[in-house]
Amino acid sequence: MIGNAGNGEQRMREGSIGHNRILVETRNLQKRFPVKSGFWGRVAGIGKRELVAIRGITLQIREGETLGVVGESGCGKTTLGRALLYLNPPFSGEVIFAGKNLGKLSRQELRQLRQQMQPIFQNPYASLNPRMTVKESILEPLQIYGVGTREEQEERVTYLLERVGIDPRLQDRYPHEFSGGQRQRLAIARALALQPRFIVADEPVSALDVSIQAQILNLLCSLQDEYRLTYLFISHDLSVVHYLSNRIAVMYLGEIVEIADADTLFDAPAHPYTRALLSAIPIPDPWDTTPQIVLPGNVPDPLDPPAGCPFHPRCPERIERCVQDKPTLQPVGTDHQVSCHLASSL
Repeated sequence: MIGNAGNGEQRMREGSIGHNRILVETRNLQKRFPVKSGFWGRVAGIGKRELVAIRGITLQIREGETLGVVGESGCGKTTLGRALLYLNPPFSGEVIFAGKNLGKLSRQELRQLRQQMQPIFQNPYASLNPRMTVKESILEPLQIYGVGTREEQEERVTYLLERVGIDPRLQDRYPHEFSGGQRQRLAIARALALQPRFIVADEPVSALDVSIQAQILNLLCSLQDEYRLTYLFISHDLSVVHYLSNRIAVMYLGEIVEIADADTLFDAPAHPYTRALLSAIPIPDPWDTTPQIVLPGNVPDPLDPPAGCPFHPRCPERIERCVQDKPTLQPVGTDHQVSCHLASSL
């Protein structure tokens, strides 16, 4: 049901973003974390290993679109989202937002620009301060940035609560008095308080019941149309991503291995990893006999990635070249790129 409704909304949104300018862009983005060891958690000495969570990602997100990011746990989805918001500044590479290189901004300039970039976190139970009322949580960003008078701020809180489907009369209650779905609505209201242009939604519905998921996804679609928001939508659920996204990027071991229009990715996946992910989607048809692609082994250790294609130890279609030569993203159609020797040679 979600998939069918999503296709129609997705095509409608595609028509309005085709010629939009680039709002967010990354260039050869890398993020590394030092390996700590010992009782005191000290960083290992010079020449020791580092965990490379993001490996040279270059992508563009157009204004008004939703770019979905999928992949197995630990592939770097959340790290990418935090790097785009500059919550975890990258080790190298560039993040460009509205034409401004975030790495070259002063602390004050970056602080002001952050009004236009907001996160929606995965866990609605942990993303709200339990010691603050709903009203205080939504007022806080408005007060920090000095937006409007006190009266205008309170009117903004009332409007946002109504917009996300929460009775404004409940604004003096605390987060523990709300359900999971209501808390996520409150988190969305807080993210909208400063009228951002770009939102990173990191698994915003994974902790919710299926029926509540549909409500939150429809709310995100409605808000995008109303405020012309741009989303980076992170999820492990391909059906949810297809419902909300215009384009989808597939990540594996810190790299984007395929990126394409959502319908193209589902109808004609070019990377073996993408095909394996799609085959794992449950199909509500007892007579469907499509075999599931079961990948052997586990995701390689990110501290010791394999040479050549990072997916080759698990790839059922690998050739000798995959073991030695690392592929790069190459076009295989209109707005479709894949990092695979077999696909890019077709």
